[in-house]
Amino acid sequence: MNFYEHQERARKQTGRLVFLFIVALILLVMLTAFVIAAIAFMLGLYSSPVNNYGVGQSLWDVVGSVLSWQYLGSITLAVTAVVSLSALFRMAQLSSGGKVIAEQLGGYLLNTNPRNALEKRLLHVVEEMAIAAGTPVPSVYLIDEPGINAFAAGHQPADAVIGVTRGAIEQLNRQELQGVIAHEFSHILNGDMRLNLRLIGMIYGIIVIALAGRYLLRGSSHTINRSGKGRGAVLGFGLVLVALGYLGIFFGNLIKAAISRQREFLADASAVQFTRSNEGISGALKKIGGQSSQALWQEHDAEEISHMLFSQGLQFSFFNKFMATHPPLDKRIQRIDPGWNGRFTLSSPNYNDNESPAKPLINEFSSSGLASSESLIANLDGPIQLSELSVSASALRLTTLRSSYSDLYRQIHEPYTARALVYALLIDRGLSSSAYSEPKIAQEHAQKSQWLDIQKNQSSSLFEQTQIIFDQVQTLKPNQSILLLDLALPILKLLTDRQYQDFKQQMLRLIKMDRKIELREWALFNLVNYFCRPVKVNSLSLLSLKQRKPAIAKLLAALVRLNINSEKEAEALFIKVIENDLSFSLRWYPESELTIQSLSQSLQQLRNIKPLEKPRFLKACIHVVEHDGVIDASELDIVSCIAQAMDCPLPMSFLSPESI
Repeated sequence: MNFYEHQERARKQTGRLVFLFIVALILLVMLTAFVIAAIAFMLGLYSSPVNNYGVGQSLWDVVGSVLSWQYLGSITLAVTAVVSLSALFRMAQLSSGGKVIAEQLGGYLLNTNPRNALEKRLLHVVEEMAIAAGTPVPSVYLIDEPGINAFAAGHQPADAVIGVTRGAIEQLNRQELQGVIAHEFSHILNGDMRLNLRLIGMIYGIIVIALAGRYLLRGSSHTINRSGKGRGAVLGFGLVLVALGYLGIFFGNLIKAAISRQREFLADASAVQFTRSNEGISGALKKIGGQSSQALWQEHDAEEISHMLFSQGLQFSFFNKFMATHPPLDKRIQRIDPGWNGRFTLSSPNYNDNESPAKPLINEFSSSGLASSESLIANLDGPIQLSELSVSASALRLTTLRSSYSDLYRQIHEPYTARALVYALLIDRGLSSSAYSEPKIAQEHAQKSQWLDIQKNQSSSLFEQTQIIFDQVQTLKPNQSILLLDLALPILKLLTDRQYQDFKQQMLRLIKMDRKIELREWALFNLVNYFCRPVKVNSLSLLSLKQRKPAIAKLLAALVRLNINSEKEAEALFIKVIENDLSFSLRWYPESELTIQSLSQSLQQLRNIKPLEKPRFLKACIHVVEHDGVIDASELDIVSCIAQAMDCPLPMSFLSPESI
């Protein structure tokens, strides 16, 4: 399953969809404007070239009068403005990401406070799948619905959320829940979320036409002009707007349903590939089939988000089944489980399904080193495929972390103390960049300055919490610190703008305090900053690597200096990697030009390159850090942070048991 290829395909589908909607909107606007002009003309609401309709006029005279640019042009412009502004307004409402959808549905955020064993199990499954996929943990919302359902919403992984119904966590076992979550992660990784939100915005623009007509019909009896002509005009306009609006909604939903059905088949197949098991997702679908009407969305209108759900949230009659946003359950199950006997499963609430231990797969790991370039490149050339090994390994890593560092795991799930984890990770320990060769006394001085700055600018309780977490972080195994950071990111998103600005300034002070660039700290900062305050990427203006040459050169130049002190040797490695991995030449940048600001700008620019181009850059990064034959924990942290900040998944399935 080539996620980058599917992201590219989804982006192209979005372009076709936009074109198709534009054509439909143009036709709809033209028809609406013509009919409104015709009604206004026949009701005598504006004068015609002749005195009275039907007196001395031919049919072509009437048509010519209706098509007069004096009237038709202004009406067309008005209708276009209403539709466009309405669509833009709805898209602006959704600009904050998937949390808008989840909160509209009454969702409860679980990341900070799971209230029982079933909610904890859901959060654990999502965390495990995120780590296996190489993406930070999304926000998880519980929706109070009795049916089995779920959805993923957002513009990009940085603002993605996963919503799951209470019926799902109560009636699915862990394997089935994992299949459902894997299905939703497919939507995140394949780029479906942005497509889904754009569908909502564009269809909303059409809906406004029908809503305006209904408003006119309801308010016709209260118009200022109560004459028959005035009320007749209002009624006529209202009926036309309702008819044309619902005609547009019909075709809009038809397009939405056709696209959604194909994406659901893809997500089902991806879920099987992610988990290497068809029992989980097929078991969930069979239980949905056994729910009958309970599977439908009960408390909220699911019309707008129906195409985003795991299963069909609306009831469709025999006549309009072709409008369904999901394939029939039996077809979905048969594709996953060809030997299915055709019987659905009658499910009942399962309140005692506690956490089951992760399947031990340590014997299947490589036992040499943290990682090798071959294993990393293999994950990119596929380019990235999750497997039962990677998912189970992630479950094992998280289970070990939760049991060995239960207090630390609990602390980073609180918005206040999650900041302490980031501060602790930025305290100078001489773990990266030129700090390796720095005298111990200089390291101690830098660390002391950092502690004094935290004590001066943060509350006493947060300072004490940072000290406690710092001591615990020292005992972590390689790569567990980045694992903890991934778990903390959805918590840090909850900081208010004022709190986040204080948090951001503190991070920058800690990084700059020792007056040198430490690439690991810079990578951590950019990962946190991007996922806490994501910048929306315009998928219609994505560029190629060649169009981002300065950004590529600066980041690679910083990477090659990671463990090479000689400027000549660093430049030689830079040239070698460029020749092997990229088909164009790049300028070598001196260290004086590699500031925190320039590197951050470069990373932001690379986020806006085409999905299929991103793995090429990551391969070059991997070849740089493994030039000495080993990729150590710090180097792996840096590459992982860069990959995540570029929305380019880099699964952790290549880690050895020593790193768990």
